[in-house]
Amino acid sequence: MENIGEFIINHWILSSLFVILLWLIFSESINRRLSGVHVIDVQQAVNLVNQQKGQFVDIRDKEAFETSHISDALHVPAAEIEQKAGKGKLKNTEQPLVVVCDSGQKARAAAKQFKSKGHTQVFVLGGGLHAWREARLPLFG
Repeated sequence: MENIGEFIINHWILSSLFVILLWLIFSESINRRLSGVHVIDVQQAVNLVNQQKGQFVDIRDKEAFETSHISDALHVPAAEIEQKAGKGKLKNTEQPLVVVCDSGQKARAAAKQFKSKGHTQVFVLGGGLHAWREARLPLFG
């Protein structure tokens, strides 16, 4: 323990890489907690929608949605979230929302938009429709 400063000075590249690695590991975790967006799996999403009257919100483009989508999913293209959040079928900002895209990556940004518009319970379907297909759950089109 007494030689840690000497080690850091003598092995500054290794020490720097260690700090960067720690930052990469913890920054994603911290970012998720600060953003308030929770990633859930397929089973959790189904339970949320069925038991707590949640709503699937598909943010993909019109063609992808028409090709295949989750039953009763609301189609809100990512570009229209700012206009449609808090209105129409999304008026109840207390209703749990499960945001869906193809892989789950674009849904995170969309979920943050819903949160910024006042929605309190916003979740992301981890793995998106790929995970839904892997679970062999039905899609409609």
